[in-house]
Amino acid sequence: MLNVEGTEKYKSDKILSISDAKELIQKLKSQDKKVGLCHGGFDLLHPGHIKHFESAKKLCDVLFVSITSGKFVTLRKGAGRPIYPDKLRAYSISSIKFVDYVVISNFNTGVYIIKTLKPDYYIKGPDYVDSTDSEINAEREAIDSVGGKIKCTNGPKLSTTDMINYIKNEI
Repeated sequence: MLNVEGTEKYKSDKILSISDAKELIQKLKSQDKKVGLCHGGFDLLHPGHIKHFESAKKLCDVLFVSITSGKFVTLRKGAGRPIYPDKLRAYSISSIKFVDYVVISNFNTGVYIIKTLKPDYYIKGPDYVDSTDSEINAEREAIDSVGGKIKCTNGPKLSTTDMINYIKNEI
């Protein structure tokens, strides 16, 4: 992970603790607002992420984004990932106009955050439409268990891993 000094300077009122997010979502739902949740590592922010959030925001009234903490990104993607610490990834995503709130999740999959926050919609990218991966199946079960629905955006798929591999191999 990139060593960044002064991460405490990267703050936003849109970055919430999980408990504050849970309380806010309950309040929003009591006001008949539809709450969406996107979840992922969102390591190197790129146009694919922004298009995903733009599309996701069209599916709900209030969009929350849950960022997987660095230790779990490392477990999934390997050494050297994520590039940026949690606070910087959260800050970057909180700066996107389509995103209403951000939380940092200290769990490996979206299951815990879905069951804790109980959004109306769990929103994944287009690469998950026909996925039968065990992780997405567990997330489908989790959103069903809280009375929500899974939805997928339909924008182009771009990959942080593909970007990193391009930089390593082509530049």
